[in-house]
Amino acid sequence: MSISPYQYQLLNQSFTTLKPNFHCFCVSFYNQLKQHKVTMALPESERHMLSLEYRLHDFMQQCLMHLPRQQELTRFLRHQSILIASLAPSVKDISVFCNSLLEVLKLHLGAQFTLAVRNAWKRALHVFANILKSELFGISNVVELARFRSQTRARLRT
Repeated sequence: MSISPYQYQLLNQSFTTLKPNFHCFCVSFYNQLKQHKVTMALPESERHMLSLEYRLHDFMQQCLMHLPRQQELTRFLRHQSILIASLAPSVKDISVFCNSLLEVLKLHLGAQFTLAVRNAWKRALHVFANILKSELFGISNVVELARFRSQTRARLRT
């Protein structure tokens, strides 16, 4: 799944909009994750979240920078998956993380969170989540053609 140049521009513009008030964005994101009771290890307090704020900003910026080149993005996320694994996330936590991020983006971007911006973020988060799920859990949404054909034949026989 790829991102169009227009979507990439929307992602970068919306991220730039968040930068001046990134602290509030992080606090909202932290509170959103706490509401969903994720199983992964979260910072114990908002104060501890402040220490992770720079890392989250850098992580998001690097993901966006590598997004147009999927091999680079995969390499970056593979390296980051070691750190992410230390938080002990579940597969569900990855989805909750992405959905929470969308909700907080909507809150902090306000009127700038148009349908086009929402769709661009959904697509980008889908790519990020798939790579992370593959790296952390060995889950892939890619079906091998030979396996798909054999499964189809088996279903047709019954």
